[in-house]
Amino acid sequence: MTTAPHYTSHFWAKAQPYGQHAPERIHLLEHHLADVGACLERLLRQPTIRQRQAAAGGRATLDEATAARLAVFAALHDIGKVNIGFQTRIWANADLPAGRGRRPERAGHTADLTPVLSWQDWRTAEWFLPNLGFDRIEFWDDDGGATACGLFTAALSHHGLPLQLENPHKSAFPTSWQPYGDLHPQEYTARIGKLLRQWFPAAFADKGAAPPLPASPAFQHHFLGLCNLADWIGSNAEWFPFEDTPDDDYIVRARRQAEYAVGKVGLDIGAQRKVFGVGDAAIPDFGRLFAFGESDAKPNAIQRAAAPDTDLDAPVVIIESETGSGKTEAALWRFARMYAAGLVDGMYFALPTRAAAVQIHRRVERFVANLFPSGHRPDVVLAVPGYDTAGGLPDYAAGYDSSHDGQYDRGRPWAAERPKKFLAAQIAVGTVDQAL
Repeated sequence: MTTAPHYTSHFWAKAQPYGQHAPERIHLLEHHLADVGACLERLLRQPTIRQRQAAAGGRATLDEATAARLAVFAALHDIGKVNIGFQTRIWANADLPAGRGRRPERAGHTADLTPVLSWQDWRTAEWFLPNLGFDRIEFWDDDGGATACGLFTAALSHHGLPLQLENPHKSAFPTSWQPYGDLHPQEYTARIGKLLRQWFPAAFADKGAAPPLPASPAFQHHFLGLCNLADWIGSNAEWFPFEDTPDDDYIVRARRQAEYAVGKVGLDIGAQRKVFGVGDAAIPDFGRLFAFGESDAKPNAIQRAAAPDTDLDAPVVIIESETGSGKTEAALWRFARMYAAGLVDGMYFALPTRAAAVQIHRRVERFVANLFPSGHRPDVVLAVPGYDTAGGLPDYAAGYDSSHDGQYDRGRPWAAERPKKFLAAQIAVGTVDQAL
């Protein structure tokens, strides 16, 4: 008796080998949704990130219900993968059900959802959003569900291309959402809706128990950035190993791995802050901070004006002075004071050219070594594509962490793997155009 492959009866999100028919391993869709939701939730546990998200919505703080609701939207980022065209893309020809004819039309998981969300495919729309709990979600704002739908659409746009719901360029394809073999999209979306309520119960509090979601574009934009980051982290198979067996309690594992992963990336700096201390007393004196060789070296007028003599909450500080006057030290000293005051967690040092970035990178490394206590010093990522170890970029793949299931330690250097991740580093030195 031949047993059907696992991927023909379960909805998957990740597969290995990637892009091949009949893969050896799959990671269930519900598990990946939990991974990313847990990562977003963990990112919002970081005080500065949480404060920035709140400020983007015009709030002083971010309450637990709102944070949980953002985690729900993040978890739904890949819900478009429920369609049959996407699910069968990894099937071998021999896996196709007898009598069903040709392979289902291949479909993606973002733009292909627009006919459903725009009600062009009204047959699917009738059950799709209700199954996911939108009968409750539409009351999370005070504008008839428009803000909630905007945040959901932002999460679905996590690959960078905004979904066009008003004039979808995709034609309705209802059969992509109908049962096929052992896969039943309507039943599965109902399962996801039930799991979301279990994973994030605070999000589904009674109407009036939480403030309405902020409607500002800045709030949505900031959330989308965090959603992208959560997806990048939650898609790392070393931190979130593939699991192909349904588990209603998987969220416990996802949260444990999210805590570990956000820490390894360098975004959870709670231990670092505890060791560092608070206020200017935690910062080495000026001479030792910049290793001038004289512990009693004093800052010049430019440096004093930029760092201690200017309010730390000033949004923009412009230093204009001749070459060699100490502007770099002034900027770094100001960062040290802002970090000690809890106003910032990290820094991106932007230079006009790649050569200047490489030169300043070495100086920032010395500064970081002098500022942060041993054992809690962040990597200084050289955010310039194409530079290898000889150019100042550490050989990150050589590290090995025996304390966590024998996996390679790709945590803190994770931000250096690709240019799109550079600004996820706690400390990075690069060019102005890289930041833009």
